[in-house]
Amino acid sequence: MAARNLTPKLSRREVLGLGAIGAAGVAVALTGCSNAVSASAGGSGMLPKGLEIGPTSDVPVGAGRNFEVEGTKLVVTQPVADEFHAFSAICTHEGCVVGCREKIIKCDCHEATFNPVNGDPMSGPANSPLPSYAIEVRDGVIYTA
Repeated sequence: MAARNLTPKLSRREVLGLGAIGAAGVAVALTGCSNAVSASAGGSGMLPKGLEIGPTSDVPVGAGRNFEVEGTKLVVTQPVADEFHAFSAICTHEGCVVGCREKIIKCDCHEATFNPVNGDPMSGPANSPLPSYAIEVRDGVIYTA
């Protein structure tokens, strides 16, 4: 007995429709990724210049503090007195919020750690640095630069 082909015959329109559905699925998946990427990559000039972040007194020496400016989550560190750095507070691994703990920037979701001076990954699953933001300090207040 000869084997029968059980593959259904599809019209050209059906094939194109399935391709469009597949492409839409890929687009939705990539959009989800791109939202995480754009949120995590929101540094380096994505905020207008001159926005107030917060007072320097809110950022302890040897530590840091989280802020939110126009919907953008930031972590501002002060590794040594009067030296401030700002980074995206979105982990580059899977988009969790990071914060400054034990003198390092740390993601509590998967234990990734980042350098508080340059945002480079130090340990854990993250392998990309936190995007940085240019900042300036005037009269005890931190602003976007």
